[in-house]
Amino acid sequence: MTELTKTPMWKVHEEAGARMTDFAGYYLPVSYTGIDEEIMATRENVSIVEVTDMGRYSLKGKYASKLLELLTPRDIAAMSDMKCGYTYYLNENGGYRDDTIIGKKNAEDFFNVCNAGSQTTKVLAWIGQFVEIFKEMTGEPLEFKDWTLETTMFAVQGPNYKVILDNLGVPDTGRWRMVEAEVAGCKCLFTGTGYTGENGFEVVIFDSDLANPEKGIKVWNAILEAGKEVGIALCGLGARDILRLEAGLPLYGEDIHEDVNPYEAAFGFPAFCKIDKEPFFFGKAAVTKAKQEGVKIMHVCIKLKEKGIPRAGYDILNKSGEKIGHMVNGGRSPTIGNIGIGMGFVDIEYSKPSTEVLIQIRKKQILAEVVQMPFYDMKKWGWKREA
Repeated sequence: MTELTKTPMWKVHEEAGARMTDFAGYYLPVSYTGIDEEIMATRENVSIVEVTDMGRYSLKGKYASKLLELLTPRDIAAMSDMKCGYTYYLNENGGYRDDTIIGKKNAEDFFNVCNAGSQTTKVLAWIGQFVEIFKEMTGEPLEFKDWTLETTMFAVQGPNYKVILDNLGVPDTGRWRMVEAEVAGCKCLFTGTGYTGENGFEVVIFDSDLANPEKGIKVWNAILEAGKEVGIALCGLGARDILRLEAGLPLYGEDIHEDVNPYEAAFGFPAFCKIDKEPFFFGKAAVTKAKQEGVKIMHVCIKLKEKGIPRAGYDILNKSGEKIGHMVNGGRSPTIGNIGIGMGFVDIEYSKPSTEVLIQIRKKQILAEVVQMPFYDMKKWGWKREA
């Protein structure tokens, strides 16, 4: 059996009573007090979860921006300094190599986040070969560094996140803003990002690894102290998965992968994928064709109208009982009243919101409907909620 990779925080989690699990080869907490409680603490208040398993890397040099223009369909030049943006790396067929957060300090300095475990290895190896090509072609230095095992990373999510930043003396990250700051004497990079649909921030702590975990622990404790007045909750990956599902956010390996393009995944928004960007980016011809000619399948959010929980691999049927697609994930949503929700792919003619479908759950066909993302009422929950 392969030994799990421990993070600098593993002892802290165990001492806090976390139930630990294998997540992408990492030893991480699945829950502390209970998944439902942690979900609602995030939606109603604020929580902290460790996300050190995510890949982190930097690109520095005169041609750093040009390289990212080649590797992603996002308009990197149009991004403001000290801002983040979501996009993806595509293969030649327009499928996802990975999705990523690009952090642009300036046109020559980027700090980016990609997916965990084997995805980190795959993506960084792919980027690395082009770094070497650019260096050879331009004769200019281009520094490419993997920070994954030299840093610790947390996500603080929920409507009361700003209380923590205020008490730490860190400027508001808002949405997508980057802030460099020191906390408890430790160098940190804060970003207005997350994976829950809520406002909040993620923070990378430098010089914090498994052998020297002190700085990560210091910042963790500082965040907990800063959140005492609002009762910040500890959150595990079990809650985080349902939170991102409720928000309709894609997970690599389920909703997006090498054989799905952004238009099939319903994430071909112009901010993420500027297909008329010149002169070239990987997958451009394939995604341009997909947009112009249309797609045959579509990624959709599905909410059950009867009791049950959809799971990955369950068939999606039309009202006549004919198979029209399959689920890729699912769960029970405490935010909307413990209703079964999930995401999947269906034939394009069944992808419009309010379309009724059937989910084959064991021997039963359960009535469901296609809904718009997110699953919850945006006036009540999430970053767009009304004050």
